[in-house]
Amino acid sequence: MRKKQLIFQESSQFLNVLFHNIEGLKCNFKAFSNYHLLHKADLICLAETWLKDDTRLDHLQINGYNLVHKTRACSFVSNHLLHSQKGGGVAIYFRETIPIKKIDSYAHVNLECITFEIEKSNIVIIVCYRSPQQNKKEFVVNLIEHLKQINIDKNILLIGDFNEDSLENKSKPIETKLENLGFVNMFKDMPTTNSLTSLDCVYSNFILNKVQYRDVTGIFYSFHDALICSIDIENKKKESNKEIEFNNDEQMDTDTCLPTSLSFLEISKETNKRKKNTTVKSNHIFKKIKLLTSVNTCNNLLKEKQRLFLRNYTNIRKENCLEKRRATFSFTEQLSSIGLKKINILADGNCFFRAISHQLYRHEDDHLNIRCETINYLIQNMNDFASFIDEMYSTIENYIEEMSKDGTYADHLALSSTAVIINKNIIVHEFKKKPILIPGSDFLEHQLHLCYDPNMPHYDSVVCIDGSPAFLSSEHILFT
Repeated sequence: MRKKQLIFQESSQFLNVLFHNIEGLKCNFKAFSNYHLLHKADLICLAETWLKDDTRLDHLQINGYNLVHKTRACSFVSNHLLHSQKGGGVAIYFRETIPIKKIDSYAHVNLECITFEIEKSNIVIIVCYRSPQQNKKEFVVNLIEHLKQINIDKNILLIGDFNEDSLENKSKPIETKLENLGFVNMFKDMPTTNSLTSLDCVYSNFILNKVQYRDVTGIFYSFHDALICSIDIENKKKESNKEIEFNNDEQMDTDTCLPTSLSFLEISKETNKRKKNTTVKSNHIFKKIKLLTSVNTCNNLLKEKQRLFLRNYTNIRKENCLEKRRATFSFTEQLSSIGLKKINILADGNCFFRAISHQLYRHEDDHLNIRCETINYLIQNMNDFASFIDEMYSTIENYIEEMSKDGTYADHLALSSTAVIINKNIIVHEFKKKPILIPGSDFLEHQLHLCYDPNMPHYDSVVCIDGSPAFLSSEHILFT
């Protein structure tokens, strides 16, 4: 399995930055600290740490890094409505070898942020979070006030989750204001969440160099993906941002300042950024699947992996077994031993596609769309799969006709084709067997997890015990 080519540059000329809305540092620390790119980053910037003023930090240390954090309560004055609200908070892990100077505002501006300067490069880093409960106008005014206090003419990287979707075709006051001030979002128009919204950002008010190294990478335990970028700090130029070319290699795997802060505003009742209109969400899903179909039909290497899997599947399933377990060892215990649990899926013949829908979107409703795109892929590649049709269907045409029907059970050919069109490796768990990887992506970290009961037959969805997306390292997976 090919690993993703790193965006991070291994040179002191570059500053490697990782940003992630972690949705709970304490509860996600174990998974976060084992993330494979973590120790490649010089700066690890976090939002929504959910830490409190009395949280013990000794269990949240990462070897080789220093931790600085700021809670939500410390960010807002006591009579601000967000002061007593749960959640929020920002933090930074910075490599011990990098000297930094923390910058504090001389006036309280009611902003969840940490600001510091990297002394050797004279770059100011601001890690910031805007809660959906905070009025955008208040946030913009307070942010500009903070920029004025630290001197907006400095080289500034503004990193965070502002809960403003750059992909939406409607007014974006935060983005507009920052662009008028000369800031450019390196991750503009790139989806950064599971719902294909672009909420997370890295803004710069200076040209770093002609080509920027950047990527969005899945984290699996959070609604948000991680943003990674490598910044050439030796060749930075303090000029107005105009056109910047971005290197987003698929082979790897701005208005003037307002004078004062606003008075406190009422909190909106619409506080959950994950809640989206069902129709809009379905449109996002359908567009994403169609895009992946067109991309993957051109990937000859992935097609070859698919054919290899289909040739070997029967023998591998026969020979596959876990080490002998005690007689009372159940499938629930088997999953629990690797930190996973089963989510029951409706048994109506569509269980595989329902389980995939649940893995992608945490609901079963898009099973028909996923089946449709799987059939489209099979039609486009009929000649490649004709030899894998058994006596039950006799021809690829008959197979496609039957598989197109609602309620038709999905076999290993449908499983393999679905993996390709969604660009994910499907990990199938079965009682007393090692999890099998069905290839759909060149990158190991792109995983969905299902469990299979051959006696029914039936598929269910698999997640971590805490409900977050499942992930297994290579030693726990059987490759085909």
